[in-house]
This record gives sequence, C-alpha cells and structure tokens, in this order.
Amino acid sequence: MVLADGSTHPYPGVLSFVDRNVDDKTGTIRLEAVFPNPDGIVRPGQFARVRAVVSIKKDAVLVTQGAVVEAQGIASVAVVKADDTIEMRVVKPEDRIGALVILGSGLKAGERVVVEGVQKVRAGSKVKPQAVPLEEPTAPSASGASGASGG
Repeated sequence: MVLADGSTHPYPGVLSFVDRNVDDKTGTIRLEAVFPNPDGIVRPGQFARVRAVVSIKKDAVLVTQGAVVEAQGIASVAVVKADDTIEMRVVKPEDRIGALVILGSGLKAGERVVVEGVQKVRAGSKVKPQAVPLEEPTAPSASGASGASGG
C-alpha cells in the first residue's frame, strides 16, 4: 500500500473480497484488502493506493518505452549487434510497467538496444554505444544503449 505522502506501508496485505459486479459508471470492480496496522499508521478515511501482483512472468525481457518504435501498427527496436551496427528488429510488446515495456518476442536477454536517438538510426549504420542501466519500473527513461534484461 502506498500512502498519500508517497511512503510505503511496511506490512503486505491480502485480498479479502472481490465483487463480481462491474460499476456501470466507472467500469471498476470493488476489491477489499486487509493490511496489518500494529503501529496505527493507517487511519480511518485515509487515502492510499494499493499495488498488487496480478501475474509473474519469469525471464521477461524488458526495455525502456523509448526503445520501442511503433509505425503502422508494427513495433520494432534498434538492436546493436556485436560489430556496433544496427539491426531493426520487429518485437511484440506485451505489457508496460512504469517506463518499461515487456517484450513477448523479437529480443533476447542480453541484447543491446538503442534507447536514445532511435529515430535517427537506420539498419546497417555504425554507432558508438554507451551502456546505461535499465531503470526501475517507476523511473524515467534512460539514454544511450542498454542491454535487454531478463527478470
């Protein structure tokens, strides 16, 4: 649970109720979660956001949103090959987590992709890549070239 001041509640909660009805006006489903509150941090009527794991994807390949170029419904990334030349590769984005995109196919863990200036590179062009760390899901996008990450 993320509290109104941005801090994270120190104890994990559990889902205790899921309503089967969808609210016609908001398109939402009512859920209820129970969190331990031994220190009295959470008060009645207090606003909070709840994050929940809805699925776990082992060995997922993640890239920054800026690395994925979409044109005419086709998504692609600029892969930096071993000889520092560019190969444009079609990928299948599956989901987004903050500033990152999970790719279902088209890229393997450890491959390097262009994350800045991707509109300027062309297949076969030579680049001078600079490695940058893959950011956490809530961080802004990075610059340079980054390796895809398995997670």
